[in-house]
Amino acid sequence: MPREEPAFADRRVLLVGTGGIGAAIAARLAGEGARIFGTYRRDHEGAAALGARLPAGAWAGTAPLDAADPASVADVVGPGGSAAAALGGVDTLVVTAGHRHPLAPLTATDPAVLEDIVRTELVGPLLLVRAVLPGMLESGFGRIVLVGSDSGKAGTLGDAASSAARAGLHGLARSVARETARTDVTINVVSPGPTDTGLLAGMLAADGLTGKVMAGTVRAVPKGRAARAEEVAAAVAYLASRDAGFTTGQVLSVSGGLTM
Repeated sequence: MPREEPAFADRRVLLVGTGGIGAAIAARLAGEGARIFGTYRRDHEGAAALGARLPAGAWAGTAPLDAADPASVADVVGPGGSAAAALGGVDTLVVTAGHRHPLAPLTATDPAVLEDIVRTELVGPLLLVRAVLPGMLESGFGRIVLVGSDSGKAGTLGDAASSAARAGLHGLARSVARETARTDVTINVVSPGPTDTGLLAGMLAADGLTGKVMAGTVRAVPKGRAARAEEVAAAVAYLASRDAGFTTGQVLSVSGGLTM
């Protein structure tokens, strides 16, 4: 009986964000044969350590990226950019980037912080999707998965800008899905609820509104616990697979029933 190829053999993945959920996605896709180029905003050491943990040959390299800066995106994703050169093109884009900030009422949040949140969580994904689409359409194949948050469906107390940006990902995916529907290029959103990562641990331990809201959100999950990063990665792996070619413009909640 012929040996079955790994599900992601010969796949070229640009992974934006290599933290807790991003690291789990990298491990899942690399374990199924993908080559991955990872980007980071500030944590070079964390990205390099992730690459060292992956199977031999799976890590194609890493680079800093400010996804909300068109010049930075061009340096990584554009023709001759570091990711495109290392991978020989990008057929899969997974964006996990998020903005770390304490929760606070909208009226108590500096407008500059609001703008930075939206730039990171919405403008960045917009520019990245725009950058990878021409190559995917030319080759006739592509998978785009944006990892957002269920706050985009339900809103989060003290997190208006992020909730608005996450909801914006839904509109982005649906619009681009309509533009690409006659091709084998798909775009979808995975919306986790509270996920057991270092980010959640820090928020739960925080004083004031941040700790209270996050503790209450975890308690409200019908499953009675936070997600594991690997469970989010499994949803991403499905939507990034060739088998998901008829699934596009969708928002998949991985939140233990939080927004059912």
